[in-house]
Amino acid sequence: MKYTEIEKREISKYIAIYHEFDSYLKDKTILITGAKGLVGTGLIKWLLLQNELNGSNIHIIGSTRTPNEIPEYIERTDNIKYCKYGCEQEINVDIDYIVHAASPTGNKYHMAHPVETFRTNVDGMEKLLELSERNKNCSMIYLSSEEVYGLPTDASPAMAEDMVGAIDSLNLRSCYPLGKKASEFLCYAAAMEYGTDVKIIRPTVIQGLFQRYEEPRVVNELLRCIIEDKDLVMKSDGLTKKCMIYSLDAIAAILTVLFKGEKGNAYNATNVETFITVKDLANYLFKTFNQNLKIVFAKEKHVQSDGFLPYRALLQDNSKLEKLGWKPRASLTHIYEVDIERFSVYSHRISE
Repeated sequence: MKYTEIEKREISKYIAIYHEFDSYLKDKTILITGAKGLVGTGLIKWLLLQNELNGSNIHIIGSTRTPNEIPEYIERTDNIKYCKYGCEQEINVDIDYIVHAASPTGNKYHMAHPVETFRTNVDGMEKLLELSERNKNCSMIYLSSEEVYGLPTDASPAMAEDMVGAIDSLNLRSCYPLGKKASEFLCYAAAMEYGTDVKIIRPTVIQGLFQRYEEPRVVNELLRCIIEDKDLVMKSDGLTKKCMIYSLDAIAAILTVLFKGEKGNAYNATNVETFITVKDLANYLFKTFNQNLKIVFAKEKHVQSDGFLPYRALLQDNSKLEKLGWKPRASLTHIYEVDIERFSVYSHRISE
């Protein structure tokens, strides 16, 4: 396994903190869908380093749309094989754990392909539940989304897992949260009707380590502004307010729920100390990392048809997950310190 110095430093720290995971993972086989996405990549690197450090002998099957394109960080001796997403039923070995992290992402894709977005979520969930039921003693976790809570505002209380959010079924952008919500129902129904050992996690925005530099999200645009020394052009009022969670905190949360959560249950995963508006986040980051930058409000603001969600202020209640022994450890500052260190090479390329 090829790691950067930053990755090995950060992942090693979390493996040491969550050393008990080794008792659940040793000599086990785990299927990870969305294996080349942010969560899939981070989880694979975590598990392979755990093999290296602890001799855990974890067997990984990575499900992806491009199984023949092996990531450059994988080495021949790594205990991992890839399969094509949608063909997991053809796997002929016993599976102990399934992490279902595959889903279409990106506002532009959602708006251009709402049917495909919805169907990919729901159809994929159904097939993986069947696979889980076929493998005796298999535990599964589904990565849902904070978007299932709809459009809460500042007047809303912290959202506990049993709170129901309204989602407009006559809005194309709703293809994503409605697909997630329908998939959650399949998980719950399978657990209640068939006893399937499946859990649900609802992570907030995941940031820091593993995501691409070019990722088209405002939290990444802020990173690019800092590194490239450019002002932020904001197309909205910047008052949408939500939390952020470090990628390794998110992976630790996923594994905690997978091993310790109750089947059929949903768990929030967030860092309530990062609850901030986009505008205030930009001001904080610029003040902390590059005081030469400022916010410039664009004359043409985005509209809902662009695929952006309307104003929302979403604060999730973390207490249910924390009762399982997990807590967020990385601050907002640390999240961006890691990425600024990781992507500092871009500033040199751009200046040349």
